[in-house]
Amino acid sequence: MKTAVQLEGAGVSSGFAVGPALVLEQEAHPVFCLSLPTAAIGAELQRFRTAVAASRGQLQAIRDRLLREVGPRAYIFDAQLLMLEDELLVDRCESLVRERRINTEWALRTVSDELHALFAEFSDDYLRERGSDVDDVIGRVLLNLAAGGDAPTLARLPGDFVLVAGNLSPSQAAEMDWGHVLAIATDAGSPTYHTAILARSLGVPGVVGLKDATRRIPPGATVLVDGSAGRVVVDPDEDEIARFRQLAERQQVEQRDLQATREIPAETVDGVRIALRANAEFPEEAASALLYGAEGIGLFRSEYLLKRSREWPSEEEQFDTYRRLLEQMRPRPVTVRVWDLGEQGQSLARSGGHLHSSMGERALRLIHRQPGPFRVQLRALLRAAATGPLRIMFPFASGPSDLRAVMELLDEAKASLSRDGLDFKEDTPIGLNVEVPGAAATADLLAREVDFFSVGTNDLIQYLLAVDRADPRVADLYEPLHPAVLRTLHAIVCAARTRDVPVSVCGEMAGDPLQALVLVGLGVRELSMSASAIPRVKSAIRRASAAQLTAAVEESLGFATAAEIEQRIRRAASGALDEKATLAR
Repeated sequence: MKTAVQLEGAGVSSGFAVGPALVLEQEAHPVFCLSLPTAAIGAELQRFRTAVAASRGQLQAIRDRLLREVGPRAYIFDAQLLMLEDELLVDRCESLVRERRINTEWALRTVSDELHALFAEFSDDYLRERGSDVDDVIGRVLLNLAAGGDAPTLARLPGDFVLVAGNLSPSQAAEMDWGHVLAIATDAGSPTYHTAILARSLGVPGVVGLKDATRRIPPGATVLVDGSAGRVVVDPDEDEIARFRQLAERQQVEQRDLQATREIPAETVDGVRIALRANAEFPEEAASALLYGAEGIGLFRSEYLLKRSREWPSEEEQFDTYRRLLEQMRPRPVTVRVWDLGEQGQSLARSGGHLHSSMGERALRLIHRQPGPFRVQLRALLRAAATGPLRIMFPFASGPSDLRAVMELLDEAKASLSRDGLDFKEDTPIGLNVEVPGAAATADLLAREVDFFSVGTNDLIQYLLAVDRADPRVADLYEPLHPAVLRTLHAIVCAARTRDVPVSVCGEMAGDPLQALVLVGLGVRELSMSASAIPRVKSAIRRASAAQLTAAVEESLGFATAAEIEQRIRRAASGALDEKATLAR
């Protein structure tokens, strides 16, 4: 009987799931490790042989062409053709498929490691360098396996699984077949990492920061994921699974009770109304947002349009997407953030052959060199605004000069629409996503030029505290209630208030009940979060006093640690954070 193994990490998306593990190896092309039933071994071996035959034909054609064009130097492909006959590669791979009952892709990955270890032992430089031929041959076979149409991909998972990975990039998360993902468990990551945010938005349980889950969880093993407690159990016994299912059923009942309050406003006991909106990655999330009681979309990340292809989407494609989203949310407002390329490797778009880094040539900084895509997007947004309450938000400005550059582009877009005779909304509300310390420090100047602020606390905190939120080594240093964060947010709200500019928060602070109460105490009256977080945040707000929160925050501005600030806010919130209390009054 197997002994259960328990792993501890950070729960980033609440909920429970149990199912077979699908292990993802991070390479240039993701390689899955699947545990195959005995009946599937024959078909898998045939898959491999077909791919090898296709690879052999391709290499032979390349060799013959080079023989005609460059003569004897075509011999380098003789070595690769011989590898496709070598028992160290072909026979070993077939043996692994049979004996370990694993898929061909993973068998090839294992053979590659073995061959590289063998070549590394050679003293002769020429022989050691033959490892590159191994990579070429195995890479070609992998491509032919994928071309066969049966290879599993992130967009086409072969069943329902708990996905286990070192990490999941935002672009990988965007193409994921989420309908077949029971839960996610990753070695790295943090609660504010983009993939964690998306999992919460889609209601998929998730645990990150497990450090060595990919090493300790065998492919196909039964895995229990508790996204609320940050716990992953490998090979749990029947009693544990039964207890787990009882917890899952209880949580489902609680979620139904919370969702039943979606028509109730988020209003404090002393009558202060807070607008709760949803963050969205895809238009399809609009239905979920409404289910949880969202009063609009406070942040729509338009980058998802880029993840469908490596080409900039057309104006008509974008216009149709924004218009449909407005139709689904009508009469509630929708705030669309323009291209924010480069955040945590999120963008699929390339420029000059380099992916944009999180603090490199990102977002509005691209306008000087690539204004075209932004101009097209602004035209589509302005046209869509004529069909419903749409707001445009610009990200990653470090100060007034960045904002002015894009405002000039906005004026150009309006002028071109007028020349083309197309209908658009001239006075579409324009806002700034305040996420760079430079923007926070010049908030009083920026408030003169926009209609609203939306604070992106995820980036703002990591830049203020010099903490990469995706790096597990410094995860403990990411403190939303750090005195520097509290003081910076206070300064932004005060600067906006002098110009009567409304302030919202669309970062993960808004979705945490305690931190949301801090924001209310700071004077923020609009919060945008993952849709599933809305009911619990609403519950806390409806049991809290805005006046008491304001007094607590003002006092906390003089505190030196996050722990002191949290303690003071909890005293002011008293019973507001009791999840068992009823929402209705």
